[in-house]
Amino acid sequence: VEYLVHLSGARKLPTRDKPVKPELQPELNRLSYIYLFINAINELIFVMNITYFMWHSPLVKLRATELSLFNTFPALYVIFLVQDAVYAPAHRFMHWRPVYPLVHKHHHRQIYPTRGYADAANEHPIEHVIGVVCAWAGIFGAAYTTGVHAATLFVFFNIHAALAMLNHSPYDAEFSYLGFTYSVKAHELHHRKFTVNYAQYFMFWDYAMGTFKPYTV
Repeated sequence: VEYLVHLSGARKLPTRDKPVKPELQPELNRLSYIYLFINAINELIFVMNITYFMWHSPLVKLRATELSLFNTFPALYVIFLVQDAVYAPAHRFMHWRPVYPLVHKHHHRQIYPTRGYADAANEHPIEHVIGVVCAWAGIFGAAYTTGVHAATLFVFFNIHAALAMLNHSPYDAEFSYLGFTYSVKAHELHHRKFTVNYAQYFMFWDYAMGTFKPYTV
């Protein structure tokens, strides 16, 4: 993903114009590799479960003839919307002072994320499980409202994974559509300021919580 962004000619974030101090971009340590290994296993289990769910649940349409106006693009929108509705407050909770050192602090070793997947997945396994729960919330949110097709879930996971990696890259990518507001700048600012911009895709959750902050260098 990062390579494709680089080929597209996307500019780097303003904070990356000059070399970043090494202490603000620490190397992966032993605990980081342990977490990445555990989270990779968790991702595999999640993929196996979601695959089983797609094949066997009556909530998911499988045939091409079952594609509809509602179980495709509206369903994709609902998945992201509900996922972020759960994720934003959960993310904020992980920054609560008594909880922060126990779970989320490790992920914030990187003040200026740059390694894509390695920085995105470099988190405490409990935090990774919380992310999986948020994804399930989005899936069921769509399944019980718009309906959902297996092709929609496939597209969702690819977009979600790509944007998570891009969020932890040095590239200035952003777009907005019908409230869906994605900005690498917003997430980089979260890594720098810690207590702002908890949402990933719908920044109005941060407006609602009073935690939104415009980008500053």
